[in-house]
Amino acid sequence: MRNAMIAAGALAALAMPAIAQAPVRSERVQFAKGAASKVIKASLKGYDIVDYLVGARAGQTMNVTFKTSNASSYFNLMAPGAGETAMFVGSTAGNSFSGRLPANGDYRIRVYLMRNAARRNEVANYTLTVGISAGAATAAQAMPAGTGAPITPGNMPAYCRGEASSQYGTRPTYVKTGAIAKAPGGGFTIDGTVDKGSEGTKRFRCRYDAKSRFVDVMALTPDGE
Repeated sequence: MRNAMIAAGALAALAMPAIAQAPVRSERVQFAKGAASKVIKASLKGYDIVDYLVGARAGQTMNVTFKTSNASSYFNLMAPGAGETAMFVGSTAGNSFSGRLPANGDYRIRVYLMRNAARRNEVANYTLTVGISAGAATAAQAMPAGTGAPITPGNMPAYCRGEASSQYGTRPTYVKTGAIAKAPGGGFTIDGTVDKGSEGTKRFRCRYDAKSRFVDVMALTPDGE
Protein backbone atom coordinates (compact mmCIF):
# COMPACT_ATOMS: atom_id res chain seq x y z
CA MET A 1 0.00 0.00 0.00
CA ARG A 2 2.79 2.40 0.94
CA ASN A 3 4.66 1.66 -2.31
CA ALA A 4 1.51 2.34 -4.31
CA MET A 5 1.07 5.72 -2.62
CA ILE A 6 4.70 6.63 -3.33
CA ALA A 7 4.29 5.68 -6.99
CA ALA A 8 1.10 7.75 -7.29
CA GLY A 9 2.87 10.74 -5.75
CA ALA A 10 5.74 10.42 -8.22
CA LEU A 11 3.36 10.39 -11.18
CA ALA A 12 1.54 13.46 -9.88
CA ALA A 13 4.84 15.32 -9.51
CA LEU A 14 5.71 14.65 -13.16
CA ALA A 15 2.47 16.34 -14.26
CA MET A 16 3.08 19.51 -12.25
CA PRO A 17 4.27 22.75 -13.88
CA ALA A 18 7.86 23.74 -13.27
CA ILE A 19 6.75 27.02 -11.66
CA ALA A 20 8.77 26.89 -8.46
CA GLN A 21 12.01 25.69 -10.01
CA ALA A 22 13.37 28.90 -11.53
CA PRO A 23 13.01 32.69 -11.32
CA VAL A 24 10.29 34.15 -13.54
CA ARG A 25 11.32 36.51 -16.32
CA SER A 26 8.80 39.27 -17.09
CA GLU A 27 8.14 41.04 -20.39
CA ARG A 28 5.72 43.90 -20.99
CA VAL A 29 3.34 43.41 -23.97
CA GLN A 30 2.96 46.65 -25.90
CA PHE A 31 0.46 46.91 -28.76
CA ALA A 32 1.40 48.94 -31.82
CA LYS A 33 -0.46 52.22 -32.30
CA GLY A 34 -4.00 51.48 -33.43
CA ALA A 35 -3.62 47.72 -32.88
CA ALA A 36 -5.62 45.63 -30.41
CA SER A 37 -3.51 42.47 -30.60
CA LYS A 38 0.07 41.29 -30.78
CA VAL A 39 1.78 38.11 -31.96
CA ILE A 40 4.81 36.98 -29.95
CA LYS A 41 7.15 34.28 -31.26
CA ALA A 42 9.70 32.97 -28.78
CA SER A 43 11.11 29.85 -27.14
CA LEU A 44 11.91 28.55 -23.69
CA LYS A 45 13.99 25.67 -22.40
CA GLY A 46 13.92 23.49 -19.31
CA TYR A 47 12.87 25.44 -16.23
CA ASP A 48 12.58 28.77 -18.05
CA ILE A 49 9.37 30.65 -17.17
CA VAL A 50 8.13 33.85 -18.82
CA ASP A 51 5.40 36.19 -17.58
CA TYR A 52 3.91 38.44 -20.26
CA LEU A 53 2.37 41.51 -18.59
CA VAL A 54 -0.73 42.91 -20.27
CA GLY A 55 -2.41 46.04 -18.93
CA ALA A 56 -6.21 45.96 -19.24
CA ARG A 57 -9.42 47.28 -17.68
CA ALA A 58 -12.34 45.49 -16.03
CA GLY A 59 -15.00 44.56 -18.58
CA GLN A 60 -12.63 44.32 -21.51
CA THR A 61 -12.24 40.97 -23.29
CA MET A 62 -8.91 39.22 -23.51
CA ASN A 63 -8.21 36.62 -26.20
CA VAL A 64 -5.12 34.45 -25.90
CA THR A 65 -4.06 31.72 -28.33
CA PHE A 66 -0.98 29.58 -27.69
CA LYS A 67 0.62 27.38 -30.35
CA THR A 68 3.67 25.36 -29.32
CA SER A 69 6.06 22.75 -30.67
CA ASN A 70 6.10 20.96 -27.31
CA ALA A 71 2.95 19.24 -26.01
CA SER A 72 4.17 19.75 -22.43
CA SER A 73 4.24 23.55 -22.63
CA TYR A 74 1.25 25.66 -21.61
CA PHE A 75 0.21 29.08 -20.37
CA ASN A 76 -1.62 30.21 -17.24
CA LEU A 77 -3.42 33.53 -16.78
CA MET A 78 -3.29 35.43 -13.48
CA ALA A 79 -5.45 38.46 -12.64
CA PRO A 80 -4.08 41.60 -10.93
CA GLY A 81 -3.49 41.04 -7.22
CA ALA A 82 -4.17 37.30 -7.45
CA GLY A 83 -0.61 36.25 -6.67
CA GLU A 84 0.10 32.76 -7.98
CA THR A 85 -3.60 31.81 -8.21
CA ALA A 86 -4.50 31.38 -11.88
CA MET A 87 -7.91 32.24 -13.35
CA PHE A 88 -7.04 30.00 -16.32
CA VAL A 89 -4.76 26.94 -16.30
CA GLY A 90 -3.74 25.76 -19.75
CA SER A 91 -2.76 22.23 -18.75
CA THR A 92 -6.40 21.50 -17.87
CA ALA A 93 -8.34 24.02 -20.01
CA GLY A 94 -6.46 24.04 -23.32
CA ASN A 95 -4.33 26.43 -25.35
CA SER A 96 -6.89 29.20 -25.94
CA PHE A 97 -8.63 31.61 -23.59
CA SER A 98 -11.35 34.17 -24.24
CA GLY A 99 -13.15 35.98 -21.45
CA ARG A 100 -14.20 39.26 -19.87
CA LEU A 101 -11.70 40.61 -17.36
CA PRO A 102 -12.70 41.13 -13.72
CA ALA A 103 -10.39 43.97 -12.65
CA ASN A 104 -8.12 46.82 -13.74
CA GLY A 105 -4.37 46.29 -13.81
CA ASP A 106 -1.67 44.02 -15.17
CA TYR A 107 -2.63 40.48 -16.17
CA ARG A 108 0.15 37.89 -16.29
CA ILE A 109 0.27 35.30 -19.07
CA ARG A 110 2.75 32.75 -17.75
CA VAL A 111 4.38 30.41 -20.28
CA TYR A 112 6.13 27.31 -18.93
CA LEU A 113 7.04 23.67 -19.43
CA MET A 114 5.56 20.95 -17.25
CA ARG A 115 8.02 19.53 -14.73
CA ASN A 116 8.59 16.24 -16.56
CA ALA A 117 9.67 18.10 -19.72
CA ALA A 118 11.67 20.69 -17.77
CA ARG A 119 13.70 17.96 -16.10
CA ARG A 120 14.67 16.66 -19.53
CA ASN A 121 15.71 20.19 -20.51
CA GLU A 122 13.31 20.16 -23.45
CA VAL A 123 12.70 23.17 -25.70
CA ALA A 124 9.36 24.73 -26.67
CA ASN A 125 9.09 27.05 -29.65
CA TYR A 126 5.81 28.92 -29.40
CA THR A 127 3.58 31.60 -30.86
CA LEU A 128 1.50 33.57 -28.37
CA THR A 129 -1.28 35.78 -29.74
CA VAL A 130 -2.74 38.29 -27.28
CA GLY A 131 -5.72 40.54 -28.01
CA ILE A 132 -7.74 43.02 -25.95
CA SER A 133 -11.15 44.30 -27.04
CA ALA A 134 -14.00 46.21 -25.44
CA GLY A 135 -16.79 43.76 -26.30
CA ALA A 136 -18.00 40.52 -24.78
CA ALA A 137 -16.14 37.26 -25.24
CA THR A 138 -16.16 36.37 -28.93
CA ALA A 139 -13.75 34.89 -31.41
CA ALA A 140 -10.68 37.05 -32.06
CA GLN A 141 -11.33 39.82 -34.60
CA ALA A 142 -8.73 38.42 -37.00
CA MET A 143 -9.25 34.69 -37.41
CA PRO A 144 -5.91 32.83 -37.53
CA ALA A 145 -5.23 30.60 -40.52
CA GLY A 146 -6.18 26.97 -40.02
CA THR A 147 -4.32 23.85 -41.05
CA GLY A 148 -5.23 20.71 -42.93
CA ALA A 149 -7.91 20.19 -45.55
CA PRO A 150 -11.15 22.24 -45.62
CA ILE A 151 -14.04 20.77 -43.62
CA THR A 152 -17.47 20.80 -45.23
CA PRO A 153 -20.19 22.58 -43.19
CA GLY A 154 -22.03 19.29 -42.71
CA ASN A 155 -18.96 17.73 -41.08
CA MET A 156 -17.87 20.72 -38.99
CA PRO A 157 -19.94 19.85 -35.84
CA ALA A 158 -18.71 16.24 -35.72
CA TYR A 159 -15.12 17.32 -36.36
CA CYS A 160 -15.48 19.90 -33.59
CA ARG A 161 -16.76 17.29 -31.13
CA GLY A 162 -13.83 15.02 -31.95
CA GLU A 163 -11.26 17.77 -31.42
CA ALA A 164 -12.93 18.96 -28.20
CA SER A 165 -13.12 15.43 -26.77
CA SER A 166 -9.40 14.99 -27.45
CA GLN A 167 -8.49 18.33 -25.85
CA TYR A 168 -10.61 17.74 -22.74
CA GLY A 169 -9.74 14.05 -22.42
CA THR A 170 -13.27 12.68 -22.65
CA ARG A 171 -15.53 10.80 -25.07
CA PRO A 172 -17.30 12.59 -27.95
CA THR A 173 -20.64 11.47 -26.46
CA TYR A 174 -20.03 13.90 -23.56
CA VAL A 175 -19.57 16.81 -25.98
CA LYS A 176 -22.47 18.89 -27.31
CA THR A 177 -22.24 21.48 -30.08
CA GLY A 178 -24.49 24.25 -31.33
CA ALA A 179 -25.07 25.76 -34.75
CA ILE A 180 -22.38 27.04 -37.10
CA ALA A 181 -21.97 30.82 -36.91
CA LYS A 182 -20.02 33.28 -39.04
CA ALA A 183 -17.10 34.88 -37.17
CA PRO A 184 -16.83 38.71 -37.19
CA GLY A 185 -13.29 38.57 -38.59
CA GLY A 186 -14.08 35.95 -41.21
CA GLY A 187 -14.39 32.20 -40.87
CA PHE A 188 -16.80 30.16 -38.77
CA THR A 189 -17.33 29.18 -35.15
CA ILE A 190 -19.22 26.47 -33.30
CA ASP A 191 -19.89 26.86 -29.56
CA GLY A 192 -20.31 23.81 -27.38
CA THR A 193 -20.10 22.28 -23.92
CA VAL A 194 -18.31 19.25 -22.51
CA ASP A 195 -19.43 17.34 -19.42
CA LYS A 196 -16.35 16.85 -17.22
CA GLY A 197 -18.17 15.05 -14.43
CA SER A 198 -17.01 16.26 -11.01
CA GLU A 199 -15.24 19.19 -12.70
CA GLY A 200 -18.54 20.49 -14.07
CA THR A 201 -19.54 21.62 -17.56
CA LYS A 202 -16.94 23.47 -19.62
CA ARG A 203 -17.80 25.82 -22.48
CA PHE A 204 -15.66 25.99 -25.61
CA ARG A 205 -15.61 27.31 -29.15
CA CYS A 206 -14.32 25.54 -32.28
CA ARG A 207 -12.91 27.92 -34.88
CA TYR A 208 -12.56 27.49 -38.64
CA ASP A 209 -10.93 29.98 -40.98
CA ALA A 210 -12.50 31.52 -44.10
CA LYS A 211 -11.37 28.49 -46.13
CA SER A 212 -13.20 26.16 -43.70
CA ARG A 213 -9.95 24.80 -42.28
CA PHE A 214 -9.92 23.89 -38.57
CA VAL A 215 -8.07 26.43 -36.38
CA ASP A 216 -8.45 25.35 -32.75
CA VAL A 217 -10.68 24.67 -29.74
CA MET A 218 -10.89 27.83 -27.62
CA ALA A 219 -11.80 27.39 -23.95
CA LEU A 220 -14.55 29.82 -22.83
CA THR A 221 -14.78 28.66 -19.23
CA PRO A 222 -11.95 29.94 -17.02
CA ASP A 223 -10.39 27.23 -14.85
CA GLY A 224 -12.24 26.78 -11.58
CA GLU A 225 -15.72 27.48 -12.95
